[in-house]
Parts: sequence; C-alpha cells; structure tokens
Amino acid sequence: MGTDEQLGLDFEVQRTAWGDWVDPERRTAQARKFMDRAGVTRIPNKPWAAGSPEVKKLDALVAELFPDMETAMKPESADAADEFICFVGECYIKFARAEWFDFEWHGREHSLYDSVNPALRWLGDETEEEVTAWELMESVADHAEFGEAFSVFADEMREEYARLANSGI
Repeated sequence: MGTDEQLGLDFEVQRTAWGDWVDPERRTAQARKFMDRAGVTRIPNKPWAAGSPEVKKLDALVAELFPDMETAMKPESADAADEFICFVGECYIKFARAEWFDFEWHGREHSLYDSVNPALRWLGDETEEEVTAWELMESVADHAEFGEAFSVFADEMREEYARLANSGI
C-alpha cells in the first residue's frame, strides 16, 4: 500500500437489542412522544410539586393508558408503554441520578420487551436500588385506580432530588 492510499474499513457494526433500546436518541424521541401525548412541554429543572397541574394531568393519562398490567402488556399498548417508560426513565436520570442497564431477561412474561429487560439503578446509592421497567409498570397498575399512577413516581423523584441536594452529591 502506498503512502497516499487509505485502508478501507468496509465492515458493518452489528447493534445488539440492548444497544438499540438504550440508544439515547431513541429514548429521547420516545420520551418526547409521550410528552406530546400528555401535553407536557418539557421536563422541569426540579421535580414537579405534589398536586401540580402537570402531575394531575399525567396521573389521569397514565391511569387511562395503563389501568392494569393486562392492558399495559397488550401488543397495541407497546408503543405507549415504551414512550412512558422512556419518559419516566429520563425523569429519574435527571432528578435522581439514575442510569439504565440491561437486567437479566426472564422471558416476555416478566418484561415489557421481547429480548431486553431495561432497569434503572441509582448512582451513588449505597442501597443499590434497582427497578425494572416491568416493575415501574406494575407500580402504575397498582396506583392507577387511586388516581396516583404518576404521582407515586413524582413523589419519589422529589424525595431523591432533595436527598441528593442535601448530601452535596
């Protein structure tokens, strides 16, 4: 090869199912779709106040979309569920220093997805708290009938945000 020739890199990088799911651009686009559906213009700089108009609006929409796990698991709910999970994840990342990771997949009956099992873990948390997307949706279903399908997350985000602010982390 001469000095003016370049080595061609004609190989294709194969993405994994997890790499596709966790891609930040994909997650942001999905979160934006949910926000558009909910009429929420942005994720605020600080967690929503308890009982704020946006939290009430989110409570109603989330309870309507996912009144129970059976509905959340229906194929026709898959897009809305993914949009919501991405939205909640972005909120936890912003307010609670969480990150996504691929939890062990135990089959479709324990995951909202066919081959990945997204979960959040809180960075710098000694308790090493982790919660899967499936568990997030279970919490929605458990609280939907009480009108708190999103409030339960907003409350937790506020608590974690305050804890981090008070700890100086």
